[in-house]
Amino acid sequence: MMLSQQFFKFSVLLGFIIIILVLAFGYLFFEPFLTEKTINIKVINKEKFGNEPGKYFIFADDEVFLNENNYYHDKDNADQLYQMFYRGSNFKVKVVGTYLPWWPRFRNIIKILEINNIPVQQDPIKLN
Repeated sequence: MMLSQQFFKFSVLLGFIIIILVLAFGYLFFEPFLTEKTINIKVINKEKFGNEPGKYFIFADDEVFLNENNYYHDKDNADQLYQMFYRGSNFKVKVVGTYLPWWPRFRNIIKILEINNIPVQQDPIKLN
């Protein structure tokens, strides 16, 4: 009888771990569809993230954004977007992710739609 109780507790623990993993990886897969927003930001600064290629920080008035290449977000244009950002300008951007001020998680900028109310030319090869 004692062995069956231990097996039951182990099964419940294993099931709980599997559910947590499915939810975590499911969120990564569905994040672009669930959290995509179009917002306006005013850039106050921008910085490269150490020596990592394709990873940058964009500092806005109220939030810090990430500009990085990301497989789950289907994004590989971080270097091109970084060159388009400059201080003091207003941008209309498409972002993906959830921002929590107490958690080091930043929303990723996927696309620049407007710079100072002027639409940006769409890339004819890859439209998002």
